[in-house]
Amino acid sequence: MNYKIISIIFLCAIKICFCNICKPNQIYSLVAQSCLQCSDSCNTCFNTSESACITCEDNLFKSSDDSSTCVQKCSKNEFLNENLECVKCQVYGCVKCDTNQICGQCDQNFKLDVANNQCILMNNVCPFLTYFIYGQSNLKQCNQECPQSFYQNMEAQICEETVNCIQIEESQKLSFTQRVTQIWPINEDQYLVIGNACTFALVDNNWKVIHIQMLQNIEDNQILISNGNELTQESFVIGNQGGCLAGSKLLVINFQTFEVVFERIIPQFI
Repeated sequence: MNYKIISIIFLCAIKICFCNICKPNQIYSLVAQSCLQCSDSCNTCFNTSESACITCEDNLFKSSDDSSTCVQKCSKNEFLNENLECVKCQVYGCVKCDTNQICGQCDQNFKLDVANNQCILMNNVCPFLTYFIYGQSNLKQCNQECPQSFYQNMEAQICEETVNCIQIEESQKLSFTQRVTQIWPINEDQYLVIGNACTFALVDNNWKVIHIQMLQNIEDNQILISNGNELTQESFVIGNQGGCLAGSKLLVINFQTFEVVFERIIPQFI
């Protein structure tokens, strides 16, 4: 018999043998030669991470954002299906829908059109898409920024409280006001946070801001944004370097040394 086939059979037999020794919420490690505990939220798992669940513990459900993560409850714009999985409502602006994607309740500032199964944004909520309402008591007051631990809900034009989201801690001297579009790990304990308007922030693994850099002073940046998102992605990251193509020049900075590594004027054509 082929040596490879014998080896595969032998390894499978070992795995089956040791799996029978481990408890249901454990996984056998061939490297450690022992049973390892799954995350508390997992009933069965494929490694010990919180985002490595095969099945969830009782009273927990599969997340709609990551099917290997278990959550205590579905978000307000999700429903629970027959497989105990959180599924997002597909109706724009809907916060409560059934398993057939029929909306029963719309988000704040929307009204429900039952006949067409859609949520319609009410007129004159805020004069600009970049302004938001914070709190039920301030329904007529539009703010350009949301308070800490709240995010900008671009669909409903409200400040909505974050749930299990990364909170980037700012200091008085370091204020990150742009909407975050990407987060890139650049080494073991630092991340590069990219926001609109070619704004970069270097943060540590506790999400404290180390350095903020706007690579281009882009005038009238709001005309490049639709519903809070840039119409074209002008920022980029290569390794520990970040760059911007949006202004009148191409600029690249090394975020380990904070030195400009490349700069070139882009010709403007009329």
